[in-house]
Amino acid sequence: MWWIKRDQSVPISDAGFHLQVAIEVFKELQAGHFSQAVAPHLQYPPLVYLVASAGAWIGGLGIAPMVIAENLFFVPLLALGCYQTGRLAFGPRAGLLAVVFALGSPLIAKLLHLTLLDAPQAAMAAVALWLILATRYFTSLRFCAAAGVAVGLGMLTKESLALFVIGPLAVTFLRGGWRHWRGMLVFGLALFVVAGPWYLNDLTQVREIGTGAANSGTIGTSSLAPSRFSSDNLQWYLWSFVTTQIFLPLFLFSAVGGVWTLVGFLRRRWVSPFAPELAVGAFVAWFGLTQTFVHDNRYGLSMLVYFAVFGSFWIVRLPRPGRIAAMTALVLVAIANTLASTFGVGGMWMVSLPHTLQRVKTLPNFVTLYSNEGYLVSSAPDRSGDMLGALRALKQRGVEGVLMLPSEAPNQAAFEEGLLPLTVIANLQFGESASTNGLSPAIAVFDREKLSKDPAPPCVKLNDGTGVWIRLGDPYAAGSKDFCPSHKPQFYTR
Repeated sequence: MWWIKRDQSVPISDAGFHLQVAIEVFKELQAGHFSQAVAPHLQYPPLVYLVASAGAWIGGLGIAPMVIAENLFFVPLLALGCYQTGRLAFGPRAGLLAVVFALGSPLIAKLLHLTLLDAPQAAMAAVALWLILATRYFTSLRFCAAAGVAVGLGMLTKESLALFVIGPLAVTFLRGGWRHWRGMLVFGLALFVVAGPWYLNDLTQVREIGTGAANSGTIGTSSLAPSRFSSDNLQWYLWSFVTTQIFLPLFLFSAVGGVWTLVGFLRRRWVSPFAPELAVGAFVAWFGLTQTFVHDNRYGLSMLVYFAVFGSFWIVRLPRPGRIAAMTALVLVAIANTLASTFGVGGMWMVSLPHTLQRVKTLPNFVTLYSNEGYLVSSAPDRSGDMLGALRALKQRGVEGVLMLPSEAPNQAAFEEGLLPLTVIANLQFGESASTNGLSPAIAVFDREKLSKDPAPPCVKLNDGTGVWIRLGDPYAAGSKDFCPSHKPQFYTR
């Protein structure tokens, strides 16, 4: 919460898109239009947006109330799911270490600073996995109902949740669950009641999403993913894990647990009664990710519960000196990742592969040990320029709308995607145009350029080396000056 309240950055790209959708859902709910609020927004289900809307309802329309609501709802679920999965499979101490692993992983902390779907999906995947195991092969009707609700809510978070639960569900069915039709029926009914209406109401669009996710595609001349069964494709998410999602230290903790589990299978001494569900679930999730047409570092985050459980159970089975050393190492890695991901402490420590092992340019040639690099926003709260504050000050001055001039500044489209929800929060209209003739002073014209291009200070300085200059009305009219409500004087000449 401290981070969210201090940060002043513009939520660029997907972070801006999902924030804007959450605002639209909130406004539909305010108007009493529930059916429009839960309708597909581009392609996504409504749960995260509804949670964010609850935050806006309580704390007012703004970034902080919406992101805090997301954290208050999903972070406890992530911790609960990891703990209970670890406890059920390996005991309570393994469960506690799984929580340390999950909450100390670098990407989860970064994504929880933003309105995005991937961290909430990881939380729902963890809870769903726990409850699927807790059904005891569909014998416990109480847990069957709870598992159905959890999977349903997960499917209302993001459609791809199915990739992360289909493996344990299949193993549960094959290992005796098929005999208990009542439990399966209860699970299916609970799942249908929670998620069925949304998917059936928008069946055509859901089919299009499924078809699109399974088929290859491109953006411009660039492929969205390597060829499906190529070596590059099968390695893509493995490199994502060690370079971006959990980094090499935590990956090694999980690798030890994975090898321990495989050796247990070979020796016919399973590490847990639920070892097949966990191993098959992790494999199916990874393989399913490789078969989608677009790859992104965020999309594998829902495997976090598997990494956390495999990365923790073996520690509690070591002799006491080794156990203490491994527990201490895990806690220190989690603390270091938190310092980097939330406070921006340190720099970037990477290890390049030996030249003989380096891959083609489409794959990384390094692994990450430690990094304070942000994700869509900086790791530490950004205080370089208060865009939302500037917009609210413009509104108080009587400005009614913002017009964005075309710009060759880097990532301009991503910036505008983040600027849009900020203008809505400030109760301003937003548009983009090269034509400014006849604009009234009630329209603030924004010009985003690189800082080195202009000696005059921008109204809002951004942390990407650009700034935003503002003029009221036609910026090219005779006598027009730059304006900034926080500058003295407010009007100045470049």
